[in-house]
Amino acid sequence: MRKNIIKTVLWCLAILLMTACMDEKVPPHSKAFIDKYFPHSTVVLVEIDDDDDDGKEYSILLNDGTKIEFTMQGEWKRVSRKKTGVPSTLVPKPILQYVKTYHPEDVITKLSKKPYGFKIELSNDEDVRFNPQGQFMEKID
Repeated sequence: MRKNIIKTVLWCLAILLMTACMDEKVPPHSKAFIDKYFPHSTVVLVEIDDDDDDGKEYSILLNDGTKIEFTMQGEWKRVSRKKTGVPSTLVPKPILQYVKTYHPEDVITKLSKKPYGFKIELSNDEDVRFNPQGQFMEKID
């Protein structure tokens, strides 16, 4: 019994240390973004990607399953949150209004910044494009 308690305590300490180390790998600009939009989540993984299209970027995985992709300068590019949807405070208001009007039963599970504006993925797996002001452009098949 005593060995099990000690093992459990050591395991918890290891997880805490891993989380602290992950937080140190997150640039301050990105850390502020996470603290603002995901205050109850912690970083569990940081990966640097060599994306052929957009150059280097890094991805952060949070303990609630949220994945956030940033440029190397710390600007967010994509937020994916399948279970509960992207925080509404992050989504431009015209896009939120579009979703409330035309897809009231769905949530935004992915929000991406694109050269043309924004792209969202809804919980019904539909993709929609918007211009930089958040005005509807088209649905994507």
